[in-house]
Amino acid sequence: MSIFTQLLSFKKKLETPFETLNKIHISKEAILNNFDLIKNLNPEYSIFPVLKSNAYWHWIKEIAKILNERNIDYIVVDSYFEALKVREVNKTSILLIGYTLPQNLKNMDFRFVSLVVYDLETIHELWRIWKNVKIHLKIDTWMNRQWIFIEQIKDFISEIKKYPGITLEWICTHLADADNSENSYSKLQIEKFNKAIEIIEQSWIILKYKHLSNSAWWIKFGKNEFNALRLWISLYWINPLEKNDHDYEKLENLKLALNFESTLILRKELKKWEKVSYNWTFTAQKDMTIGIVPVWYYEWLSRKLSSNYSFSYKSMLLPILWRICMNLSIVDLWENNINIGDKINIISSNKNELNNIYWLAEKSETITYECLVKLAESIRRVII
Repeated sequence: MSIFTQLLSFKKKLETPFETLNKIHISKEAILNNFDLIKNLNPEYSIFPVLKSNAYWHWIKEIAKILNERNIDYIVVDSYFEALKVREVNKTSILLIGYTLPQNLKNMDFRFVSLVVYDLETIHELWRIWKNVKIHLKIDTWMNRQWIFIEQIKDFISEIKKYPGITLEWICTHLADADNSENSYSKLQIEKFNKAIEIIEQSWIILKYKHLSNSAWWIKFGKNEFNALRLWISLYWINPLEKNDHDYEKLENLKLALNFESTLILRKELKKWEKVSYNWTFTAQKDMTIGIVPVWYYEWLSRKLSSNYSFSYKSMLLPILWRICMNLSIVDLWENNINIGDKINIISSNKNELNNIYWLAEKSETITYECLVKLAESIRRVII
């Protein structure tokens, strides 16, 4: 045995696993189920999983690893920083959908990355530095964010044609109101997008991908002349449609990928009329057993949930007693036999329990997206 091998063996013995109090489990089976569900509904479409914002805080590298088990043309991210993380574990081509400063282009490797272009300066800089690059245009169809207007398309096409190494591979847009049960605005956006495609194809450019598709859009509008779908929040189970939408149940078999659990660190017996937490905002109306759980607004759980949300233990709800703290919350144990060290469910992956991500968002007076992306980075993520 070499000295190097002996040192590695000794180092491994010194490394003691550190068990964390808070943990988020990410279900591989759920991620693949959700991808397959959307793909089976759209077998002729190319599915582009969106892993931006650290895969909606599910951990971008871990989700990219899971997606190695599926045949995918593109993975979509927001930045080159995210692209590099994906590339470490997955060799699928990557699309940067966010804006990139032109001065950063010289530091990027376009052999595996394609770019959404928002200005002519970027086209000029790409040609000066790289010569051979695949680009994508995102068209503003009245959402009025960062994309190019239909009136600008001809100028962009003229510039692109000056540089034979720059390939316009696809055109896309984004629907502002696809999750609304009323569809008139989305239909207007589709009309404008079709007009943009017509302008480009009249310039003798063959587009490989044309899409405005997300999960909500496809379920509501069905098959059409487009050929790709960006799989956003539904990859992680969130149904993007409103419950009163007649298409809501079509995504009923999505599975929630995230389960957030903590640990009971203390049991206390509280006497009648004793008070709890800051400003003594809770007063016991009877003798009761309370528990301390090491999670709250540092981990991003809104203070609006004070006395307005429940954790769970083996599907039994444990109401939060007002008021929550930065790293601690206090729950009613209902005098049950819950012991220190037992696992307490903070966000359940069971859609039938009243502490799943939908319930959390409703009680926090926000949307599921915000709840997901604000869960603290310090919470250990584990793929199961």
